[in-house]
Amino acid sequence: MLQLLAGSAERLGRYRHCLTAHEGSDAARALLRESLDELVGLVAPYDPWDVVELLRVRCTPPAPAAGQGSDPEATAALVELVAVVVAGNGRPAAMQGAAPRAPLAVPVIDRVHRLALDCLHRGSEAVAFQATADAAGDALARVRVGATLREMTVRNQVYPHMLRDTLRMLFGTPEVEADCRAALGFTVADAMTVLDACCELRGQMWGERMAAVASTARLAAFITEAAEHGDASDSTLDGPRELALASARKAVETAWSNPADAVALNAAQLARHTGLPQETVTAVLDVFTLEPHPQTPQEAALAFLSGTSALRMTPLLRDECGRVLLVHDALHLPAIRETFEQRLKDANRWTAYSKHRGTYLEEAAADVLRRHLPQADVHSGFEYFVPDPAAPVPQSEPARYTKRAEGDVLVVADDIAIIVEAKAVALNPRARAGDSMRLRRDLTRIVTDAAAQAQRLRERIETDHGVRLRDGSWLDLAHVREVHTIAVSLEDLSGIVTTTADIVGAGLLPPGNLPWAVSLHDLRTIGELIARPAELILYLRRRTDTETTQKFMAVDELDLFLHFYEGGLYVEPDPDRVARELPQFGPPTVAARRRREAETATLLTSRTDRLDAWYFHQLGHTTVPVEKPAMAADAGVLEPTPFS
Repeated sequence: MLQLLAGSAERLGRYRHCLTAHEGSDAARALLRESLDELVGLVAPYDPWDVVELLRVRCTPPAPAAGQGSDPEATAALVELVAVVVAGNGRPAAMQGAAPRAPLAVPVIDRVHRLALDCLHRGSEAVAFQATADAAGDALARVRVGATLREMTVRNQVYPHMLRDTLRMLFGTPEVEADCRAALGFTVADAMTVLDACCELRGQMWGERMAAVASTARLAAFITEAAEHGDASDSTLDGPRELALASARKAVETAWSNPADAVALNAAQLARHTGLPQETVTAVLDVFTLEPHPQTPQEAALAFLSGTSALRMTPLLRDECGRVLLVHDALHLPAIRETFEQRLKDANRWTAYSKHRGTYLEEAAADVLRRHLPQADVHSGFEYFVPDPAAPVPQSEPARYTKRAEGDVLVVADDIAIIVEAKAVALNPRARAGDSMRLRRDLTRIVTDAAAQAQRLRERIETDHGVRLRDGSWLDLAHVREVHTIAVSLEDLSGIVTTTADIVGAGLLPPGNLPWAVSLHDLRTIGELIARPAELILYLRRRTDTETTQKFMAVDELDLFLHFYEGGLYVEPDPDRVARELPQFGPPTVAARRRREAETATLLTSRTDRLDAWYFHQLGHTTVPVEKPAMAADAGVLEPTPFS
């Protein structure tokens, strides 16, 4: 997302006449409507699904390779924007059929792409101007803009293989599967199979078309080369060469003609491909298909550019013949959990899943830490006693505490304790779109409550040097000298919790003892990158330092971590504070003061290209080996630690 906004300075010239942020927001919205009207008019004569599919191909980059940067203009969000523009009009029956139809959409796709990108830019600028205008009276303004822009522009927020693992673990128990069948008529495994089949069959179609192009091109090249190296007076190959060239041109034309007819699928085709009963396939399609809506194309696009996508939970379009089109491959996996959770609630079958979800999140987070701290003591799902503030007599000794509290995970490795609070609460769609009240409420439930619960245990460790457990036993923690807290969530909160300083400013977190608020998937990814326990501890120290969150700004947690790996995420310490706390090092030096004064805020753009390439190779999508990202440090410093 920051890559999309990185060029904003060059585009701000169009707003130089604006004297206030409100004027800037109004101007951006006026420019946005102009681009939207032009986009709607441009795509009107064409098969809307052809436009969506060709733009999807245009915005699908090749598998990432080491050293190859991602293209910020090839984003699935553009495909989604165009899809919501064309979805309201449906797909006219006259534009369907196997025979080639005119006009072909290929010639206008680059222009469609450019207009969609303009809309995304102008929508982002409108949101940013509005947040600036609201900042004086809304402490959450910057957090809101991060949430909205993330929802508008960022797709593939989680590596698909991790998301699949999470879906299987969350919904794969017999009891939860039974509830899912009762509520929806199918399971998460069924939904993944059907929606994955849409991707697989689409890939097969394009593979066949491109193979035909390559085959005819090779034949044409072979005959042309033979003709050019033969006797100039011999014209026997002229005819075959013309035929081969014509065949190659025809294959290219066929490859890009009316792709929607080839990628649109019905329930019978999907049932044959998956082996599932057709009624199961139909049930899946019904749940995940976008129904007709009364919005105009402009209204649907403006909603999307405000952070509310109609395709978020319904990523399929359906035509009058009952065939469906999956808008793009980054939509269907994220839609599954949110859809199933809502349907389970509606069917009053929430209890078993909710209990399992919380347990799974705790165990998954503990497993990541256990893997890197194998000799640590890990306590999960425990209860302990704290002073009861309502007691008639103040409770100052652990033996007299009567209020029972719950702890999710406590990891004790030598003299370091890590407290983990797991929050499986989901973000409300309105919170994702930047609604202040809903965002504050949801962040309170996910981040604030987790921080408060972790702080409660931290206080017992630091004050009592241990905790009295429910069974009356004493957990001695007198040797602990360093305590860290992690608030882990199933939600991807990139663009929200990475702005920790703003969350503190909004009163959602206290200024001291900040927790590391992180999604389970980011925690898993970081866990797979970490090569030694010391890296984990150092990252915890730097990531939760109050000044770090003020200096480094990023949308993605992985950008922060990979910048840390590059040798960054370091804030020059306050020399006066160092002198007070470490007087043995003498008074502050002039050089130290200058280094401190030279500190400036740093905007971190995407750093995940190499990580993406490594994962693609690990998963077998590319054949060229890619080295895993590693910490840049002196080899001697990277020697194994006592925990290894």
